[in-house]
Amino acid sequence: MPGALAIVAYRGLIAGQSCGSVDISVRWFSETDQQRIRQLVEASPSHSYRNSDGELVSWELVEILAIEAFESVEPGEEVVGFIASADELAELAR
Repeated sequence: MPGALAIVAYRGLIAGQSCGSVDISVRWFSETDQQRIRQLVEASPSHSYRNSDGELVSWELVEILAIEAFESVEPGEEVVGFIASADELAELAR
């Protein structure tokens, strides 16, 4: 089934402050229109929970790194990827 994969970066926050963690998530959509996929990602609620210290941990959207068309692939074939410098990735956590 044709669709698209979005590589999305979320910044980790503890009690509203950056904790230096970045979650890189690959999300599948049956949509193929990149603008619509961006709207869907941006409209998704952030994931939040309480840690063992009772502090609110949340993951805020930082950037949609890539959106790529996706169809079935052969075993071992790359599905989607991106190249970023260490500085670019570190900036996402700030």
